[in-house]
Amino acid sequence: MQNLNKILAFCLLCTLAGPLYSLPDDRQKPIHIESNQAERDEKGGTTVYEGNVIIKQGTILIRAEKVTVFSTTEGVSKIICKGKPAHYQQLPKMDGSMVLASGNTIEYRPALDQIQLIDNASLEQDGTIITGERIDYDVTSEVLKAKSDNTGRKRIQMLIPPTPQAKSANKETN
Repeated sequence: MQNLNKILAFCLLCTLAGPLYSLPDDRQKPIHIESNQAERDEKGGTTVYEGNVIIKQGTILIRAEKVTVFSTTEGVSKIICKGKPAHYQQLPKMDGSMVLASGNTIEYRPALDQIQLIDNASLEQDGTIITGERIDYDVTSEVLKAKSDNTGRKRIQMLIPPTPQAKSANKETN
């Protein structure tokens, strides 16, 4: 009987702890869109939103001046956001930190969990900031690729903050 109580207690703990360690799948959440105006092309599968557009899906928040949503029979395939700049944020992991991104154009592919930041691109997470002409970011694998412009005049820049250990070591030596 005592072993049965231990097993039941363990199962109850596992059931309660599960939601604490897993982030809800943003792709499975509904997409909420607010704007000043919208136009839908049913045959073409596109909807254009204009004027202070706000998109929310789970932990994802997108702000832009103009957004075009491309749909297929399987749902939303791509979202293109335009702004000066447009902004994107998402919490990819419950125990992680917020990803903050911006670009004059943001292409978001919900099914692939990927974003492309184009023209004046910037991405920040955990104090690390990368800027460039284009940044491709895979949210699931946390892999990013950054590119400068074709002329090479606007190079990629990256800021990496010191680790907490390095900060405390610097204080001790000063």
